[in-house]
Amino acid sequence: MTDPFHAGEKRIQVLTGERQQAERSGRLIDSRIPRAAMRFLSQQSFCVLGSVSGENDIWATFLVGHQGFASSDESGRILSLDLSDKSGTYRYLPPLTDLSENDYLGLIFIDLLRRRRLRVNGRVAAVSSGSLTLRVAEAFPNCPKYIQKRQLLPADPTVRVTKIDEGEELTEGIRKWIAAADTFFVASAHPGGPVDTSHRGGKTGFVQVAKDRLRVPDYPGNSMFGTLGNFAANPRAGLVFMDFENNRQLQITGDIELDLSANCDIEKTGGTRRWWVFLPRKWIVSAQNYPFDETLIDASPFNP
Repeated sequence: MTDPFHAGEKRIQVLTGERQQAERSGRLIDSRIPRAAMRFLSQQSFCVLGSVSGENDIWATFLVGHQGFASSDESGRILSLDLSDKSGTYRYLPPLTDLSENDYLGLIFIDLLRRRRLRVNGRVAAVSSGSLTLRVAEAFPNCPKYIQKRQLLPADPTVRVTKIDEGEELTEGIRKWIAAADTFFVASAHPGGPVDTSHRGGKTGFVQVAKDRLRVPDYPGNSMFGTLGNFAANPRAGLVFMDFENNRQLQITGDIELDLSANCDIEKTGGTRRWWVFLPRKWIVSAQNYPFDETLIDASPFNP
């Protein structure tokens, strides 16, 4: 790809003075899954999927399956996901509730133990209750920055009763959950177009929580600004926080405000001065359909 960036991404790259670095980083973006990444893909047992709902809300969800639940064809242009779900949880969770052919999707596959990740963006080729096929438009690896090293091993596979909680205003319990997090994922979208899903990590408490807003630092990254570029064009997002210990996920959809030159808490951004504020509108808490046992090994050495 000669220039894979849309106008919103370019705007942020120019505003931050990182356009030239973005052009270099953009050379990693391929129009198919690289052959070297296919084995990595086949070894994964979870990913995060982002998409836009029929109401134009953006949602992200943490999908867990058996090792090898994701696979690519030989060309790297088709990605298949096994969405087997004995618990029945998926049919209640956006964006899986209303996916249709040609919908844009953004996925991130992440190996927390080895601090490796692969982003894959594209459009739905086919979807059913048990499977999803994606036509790949972009695929690229990410650096290991800000990934807390965790080992996730399959736990007792006993099917549990599906329990879904949802609401609009954040509860005190949800605010404490977010305030204790060292990891979350964010989905963003260009208006009427591609979706991107990204990882965010930091020290416990790196997300600042107020009653009705979350303030998130934007650390130094690869200079491509896929997330902030989408925010500049379409100020909406979907976040997902994991409760690894209790096998739960928290999905939130809401609106975005950007602050790219803050003059306070500069050290908490790793020196970038960049923050974004998330204003929640709806949330959903659900149990993971495939439980796992989690061990936190160590924090990322890149965390500010």
